[in-house]
Amino acid sequence: MSLSLAVADDRRPLRVAARICAFAAAIVAFAVSAMALQALGAPYEAPGGSALQKLHPATYLAVLALILEAASRPRPLAYLAALPLRFPGAALFAVNLALIVAYAALFQKTAITPLIDTFLVGAILLALYEDFSPRERAALRLALHAVMFVNACLGLAEFAFDFRLTPFAAGGRAIVGDYRSTALLGHPLLNAGTTALYAAMLILGADRALRLPLRLVLTTIQLVALVPFGGRTSLTLAIVVVCLAALKPIGEALGGRRFDLRAAIAATLVAPLAASAAAAAWFGGALAPLVERFSADRGSTQARVVVFDLFGAFSPQDILLGPDPQRLATLQNTLGIEYGIENGWLGLVFQYGALMTAFFLIGFAALLWELWRRAKSGAWAIMLLFLVQASSSASLSVKTFAFNQFAILMLAVFDRRAGDEAATRGPA
Repeated sequence: MSLSLAVADDRRPLRVAARICAFAAAIVAFAVSAMALQALGAPYEAPGGSALQKLHPATYLAVLALILEAASRPRPLAYLAALPLRFPGAALFAVNLALIVAYAALFQKTAITPLIDTFLVGAILLALYEDFSPRERAALRLALHAVMFVNACLGLAEFAFDFRLTPFAAGGRAIVGDYRSTALLGHPLLNAGTTALYAAMLILGADRALRLPLRLVLTTIQLVALVPFGGRTSLTLAIVVVCLAALKPIGEALGGRRFDLRAAIAATLVAPLAASAAAAAWFGGALAPLVERFSADRGSTQARVVVFDLFGAFSPQDILLGPDPQRLATLQNTLGIEYGIENGWLGLVFQYGALMTAFFLIGFAALLWELWRRAKSGAWAIMLLFLVQASSSASLSVKTFAFNQFAILMLAVFDRRAGDEAATRGPA
């Protein structure tokens, strides 16, 4: 055996360990919520505890995976140095993320863990996933399908039987009197956003390996689960995607073009069943809480409007460089938006200033470009859906895994290569 082969064999356990950690980071990002960590006694979002306890386990696993992946290479530093050339958009994002983290720590004197936890896992897995073998990609995609299916079923079960897997809490405070399910992903709005994105991916043809009956089952269960998760924006956007996706085949059929007979039969069978189920849910009162959320806003829209009052409370210099965090927190409490500004972009501006936010968003756009260029046709619709969600919630400006989950689904489920593994098997 040559020396190079011997070294490669010696490093193979490191490569296997790196892939296991990367796989675990992707699954833990979905299966272990902030509420689960709090229920287990970790002060992840609650006051107190060290800074190390404010980082999600998936973040640690992703960083460890990257370290092990580099260590498994004959020239670890050369591997790391090549990453910016392979992923220029992600490299720009990493630089801008480092800058805004340093700015938050040195000048704003605010916690940096929200910035790290919200974006780092998705960025690291982007680099690691590209070197996965086809077999490893297929395994991760299958695991994600399973997790999303279980999450939807658990959400429906919580709603039907009036229980929760983990207590509903936000910002370290218990939330009572809210019907919405928390399931595996945690916060109902995070559940609704990620579920809507996943359903839209399935509707737009993600994962060619999925047979039509299984695709219909997975899509239907996700769409139904949006009711107990209660995300009005996500539900509305998902319905829009369904309607737009149906226009093309209907138009082709009416125009006399050939169409998939299996899809037509499935639609013929599913449509009356779906209509019957919706009618039963309506008359049985199951949809009443969701309908009430549309009719009785409970101040959600007002919270999105009142945030603009913050502009009048700060000087142009404060808006440009970032206001005093204590004064911002006081004003948010006064205005009734203490849980976060329900617009991710404005939330970043008021925390870090318009100048740093502009630099950061340039890097964020570059990272989205990296995801888009690896995705299948129709990625623009998924990106648009995600950006609309980010504009109607605090998702990107607070500690949340909304982006990480979106990035992982884009990489594994909406990958343009997804479903081709059977024809191009590679070494595990």
